[in-house]
Amino acid sequence: MNNKEITNAIADLYRATNTLEELYIENGGEVTEEAAEKEEQIEAIKALLTGEGIDSLGRWLAGKEQEKALLKAEKAALDRRIKAVDGTIDYIKYQVGQVLRATGCEKAKGLAYSFAQATSTTNSINYEAIELDWGAIAEDAFRDAGLPDWLHITFKTTTKELQEAEAGTYLDTEVKETCRFTKPRAVKEEKKEE
Repeated sequence: MNNKEITNAIADLYRATNTLEELYIENGGEVTEEAAEKEEQIEAIKALLTGEGIDSLGRWLAGKEQEKALLKAEKAALDRRIKAVDGTIDYIKYQVGQVLRATGCEKAKGLAYSFAQATSTTNSINYEAIELDWGAIAEDAFRDAGLPDWLHITFKTTTKELQEAEAGTYLDTEVKETCRFTKPRAVKEEKKEE
C-alpha cells in the first residue's frame, strides 16, 4: 500500500462515515441493511489502514530514518576530513614560513606559486573570564527582575565589540607564523565572435 492509496483510503473512510451518519439521521437511528453494509465497509477500511497502511508507513518512516542516519554519518566523516585537510594546510603554511625565515627571504616565487612571510593573529572570546567577572551580577539582576530559576543566562559578544569597548582582557590572542600564498591566475576565456 503506497501513500496515495493510504490517502485515498482515509478519504473513503471519511465519506463512508458521513454517509452512515446521514443514513442514521434519515432513518431515525434505525439500523437498516444499507447502514449495516456501510458499517462493514468502514470496519474494512479501518482494518486496511491500521494493518497494511500502518506497516507501509512504518517501512517508509524506517527508511527515512536510516537515510537521515547515513547522511549524518557522511556529514561527520566529511567534517573530520575537512578538519584534517585544514590541519595539513596550516602545517604547509607554517613549513613554508619556516623555509622563508630560515633562508632570510621575505618573499619567494617559483614558476607557478609564490609565498610571503606572514603572521596570523586569531582572537577568541574568554567566556569563562566573563562568567567569573559578570555571572553573579547578572544572575542577581535577573532574579531581582522576577525571572524564574529555570531560565538561565548565556553571555554572548563579539571580538569586535570587546575591542571597541577596550575590554581586551576577555580576549585570548594566538599569534602564529605562517605565509601568504599566491596561486597562478586562471586563464580567461576569450569572447567568441558571433
